[in-house]
Amino acid sequence: MRKLGTLEPVIYFVNQVHPSRPKGYIVLAPYSDFPTPPGHTREAAETLAEVDKLQRLLIKQEMNAAYDEWVYNETLTAAQHERVRADLLSKMISSGTSEFEKEFIRAYLQLREEKREKYRQRFLERTMYLWARENDTPGRAADSETVNVDRIG
Repeated sequence: MRKLGTLEPVIYFVNQVHPSRPKGYIVLAPYSDFPTPPGHTREAAETLAEVDKLQRLLIKQEMNAAYDEWVYNETLTAAQHERVRADLLSKMISSGTSEFEKEFIRAYLQLREEKREKYRQRFLERTMYLWARENDTPGRAADSETVNVDRIG
């Protein structure tokens, strides 16, 4: 029986000395009895306020990682994207290109930029969501890793 105002604890680990992650990096436990990884401390969020704080920290951590990955990918692909864009623009202004092709290239370049932001937003929506905060797991104890196949469907 838990204290009044507390939730099923959300167990997480904070990196202290492990070289694979920066100090303070948070990793959620897959289930509450999961053993503490070497170089980490075991902590728990037991109130809604603590879970909200944990979620904010995880979102910030993931946003920083996503930004670093985005910078890396942009660095690798920016030159190629610019080369493709330049090739399309030169084809578009060429006198040998039909009006239909020119209009298609214009629409393609515009749509490409619009879709990029749309899918960036979808990525954020899917990855910045703490399931322990937003979903209940009826019929499953927090200290076990089990699946009820009758609920899948």
